[in-house]
Amino acid sequence: MKVIIVSPAYPLRGGIAESTELLYEEYLRKSIDCQIISYSLQYPSFLFPGKKQTINNPGKEKFNIVSTLNSINPISWHYVSKNIVSKKPNYVILRYWHPFFAPCLGFIASRLKKNKILTIAWVDNVIPHENIFLQKNLTKYFLNRIDSALVMSKSVKNDFLKIVPTKKVVYSPHPIYNNFGPIINVNKSRKVLNLDLSAKYILFFGFIRKYKGLDLLLDAFADLRIKKKGIKLIIAGEFYEKKSMYLNKINNLKLSSSVLIFDQYIDNSQVAHYFCSSNLVVQPYLSATQSGVSMIAFHFLKPVLVTKKGGLSEYVSHRKDGYIVDVSVKEISDAILDYFDNKRQENFSKELSKKLDFFSWEKLLDAFEKLYLSNK
Repeated sequence: MKVIIVSPAYPLRGGIAESTELLYEEYLRKSIDCQIISYSLQYPSFLFPGKKQTINNPGKEKFNIVSTLNSINPISWHYVSKNIVSKKPNYVILRYWHPFFAPCLGFIASRLKKNKILTIAWVDNVIPHENIFLQKNLTKYFLNRIDSALVMSKSVKNDFLKIVPTKKVVYSPHPIYNNFGPIINVNKSRKVLNLDLSAKYILFFGFIRKYKGLDLLLDAFADLRIKKKGIKLIIAGEFYEKKSMYLNKINNLKLSSSVLIFDQYIDNSQVAHYFCSSNLVVQPYLSATQSGVSMIAFHFLKPVLVTKKGGLSEYVSHRKDGYIVDVSVKEISDAILDYFDNKRQENFSKELSKKLDFFSWEKLLDAFEKLYLSNK
């Protein structure tokens, strides 16, 4: 068996790169020959809202990753297609999450199909979180050129079938991120981050973008009931919007003493400290598909509070191992208060531990293998 994954990977940063590498490692554990073809240029700098697109993570150099694909250079698309054909893989996984990449990945899928190489799209989003010009046409262009697809939420599957109803698509849940180390003692983690050892902490983790609803969470934190309990909010992640907008809101709501901001891309070695320091992870998203943040939280047995958007609620059992609420300031604040007032952390964490095996990389790999066999 030989499998090639076309996707962002090290030294590119972010959840898509991390999850691709974890799937790659699962292929190796199964003794399947696997290679990742990543991007030499993922986004032109003027389109990337963050500070940098790459990270330094010693140890990942040993992965079989070649960064030869340029998202805006058709010559590289031709080169990558030709290179894949020469390797004669059993199938190729094309990671898709935004219409910007549709021309590049659609071109590659077309060339592989002409050479009778099976392509499976690994689709994170069919509809992007922020609308772009011709997004439906671009996505349709790509999806019409692949053989089949795998999605990690039922909502994405529904979006997929609205565009290409005759294509084969399977659902397999997003696996847990198990690459950030073991659970760390809460006091040890709080000392590393210089946090109050006795306080109650909520965590908002990841890039700060409009669709993630941080402003909604800040409004919930302004609830006098939460203020009186001294609950604190950790915002850990790089701002992809104007930070001043959120700082002004924090000041206007008189939340400066209860909000801690770590405005930076959180290095892998530090991720555990943020989750292990926190009591509850809150994702007040205005739109969503599935979430890597939830799957990091599950690894550390941290309950999550999510909104009824996209596939977020598919992984949570309401008031059993987390909360599912409407996009509502009151519902968010009520759930936070219920969590602390009724001391639910221990029971919620125990329930989470029972479902960890369901979200495994082995199951995701098996879903790709079944798709491959069904297309033979």
